[in-house]
Amino acid sequence: MNSVTVATKADRRTAICEAVFELLGEVGYDRMSMDAVAARARASKATIYRAWPNKPDLVMEAIKHRLGEATTPADTGSLRGDLVAHMRRACFIACGEDGAVVSGLLTAATRNPDLSRTLHQHLYETKQQMYEVMIARAVARGELGDGADPGLLHEVVHALVLARRLSELGPMDDAFAERVVDRVLLPVLRQSEPVGAGALGTAPS
Repeated sequence: MNSVTVATKADRRTAICEAVFELLGEVGYDRMSMDAVAARARASKATIYRAWPNKPDLVMEAIKHRLGEATTPADTGSLRGDLVAHMRRACFIACGEDGAVVSGLLTAATRNPDLSRTLHQHLYETKQQMYEVMIARAVARGELGDGADPGLLHEVVHALVLARRLSELGPMDDAFAERVVDRVLLPVLRQSEPVGAGALGTAPS
């Protein structure tokens, strides 16, 4: 396979993914059709169906293209710093146009089991490792004990960001991110440790 062929495939994927995101923003998941994607991207339906046999898979490809795969979280040297950096990024994404599309997909998922399963796998399960990394670092630094629950942290962050985005309760700025970390996330992590843990989550001597 020569470089021209590779470039052509990459360009076609980009055009299709961008078309999906544009249509999701304009008409939503339920009204977006594979025909409309093909027309917007100037691609054949056969090309789309060969790579993505159903609409949920096509949508997730567009999300991965737009937002990227799960990455290693920033290592700031402290649990609080890591959490603040993560919350700031989550809020930045959620309050923009991309966040509006994702919020719309989550709403549509309540009516579509296939979309719900696909979103959970790609938007939730693949990000779990990020929370596991943050907790493991904090345990290694002695900030938390072994009982700290990365799954609980993930659920709380997901719920708070989504609720703030959908309910328009206020700005999703740095002040909000820091308030969530200090008043919710850190206390939740420390309370999730086994009874008898020390002040910083370390086992008593």
